[in-house]
Amino acid sequence: MNQPTLQDRYDAIKAEATLLAGGLLDIPRRALVLYNLYLDSGRNHHFSLIATHGALWASGYFESGGSLGRLIARRYFYNPDEKAYRLGLLRQFAEDFRQVNRQVCIDTYANYHFTRRFGREPGAEVIITPSLLDALNRVHAARETGQVLPADESRAIFEQSFRCEQEITVAPGVQAAVQAFECKIMRFLCMRPLVRFAYFPSFRYLWFRNFADKDWK
Repeated sequence: MNQPTLQDRYDAIKAEATLLAGGLLDIPRRALVLYNLYLDSGRNHHFSLIATHGALWASGYFESGGSLGRLIARRYFYNPDEKAYRLGLLRQFAEDFRQVNRQVCIDTYANYHFTRRFGREPGAEVIITPSLLDALNRVHAARETGQVLPADESRAIFEQSFRCEQEITVAPGVQAAVQAFECKIMRFLCMRPLVRFAYFPSFRYLWFRNFADKDWK
């Protein structure tokens, strides 16, 4: 298969992903798309599973009526104008964050299905970053043989998926979203939130050092 044809295949899959991702408010739909990728991978592509939980958590945290919105409303209860201004900033950030979330879903779906069908074709490394291509090819190889990858290999694949998506989509999108924030408190709460997923044990949280950080720690 020549390079232009391979690129056409990727573009077609990405167009399909764009339709499946829906609009900015269709977060439950994107969570379902990502979760189905995890199941399709034989439960080996953990990045898509974490992205599912992340999307659902963010939909409640960044909304004006969500956790952060209630905190801001209490903080500025004495000044209606200031409260309205801060909540307006939060609404804009939430919309920008939904755009990032949508793009992550599109990228994850397109990369997964392209590599599943064409990941071993010469020239695939031109379209998919070679390190990510290798990671996804290992996921597909395990799926084809009915294997569940060992924990250390699953972690390595997750980290590679995370790094690529953070570098290409998440970090630039989040940095652009907070450029308008003059308030240091707002910037801190949006960039370094306490995250609690539904499956976490009681009183367990994940503290993001920085949403726009391109390094995995």
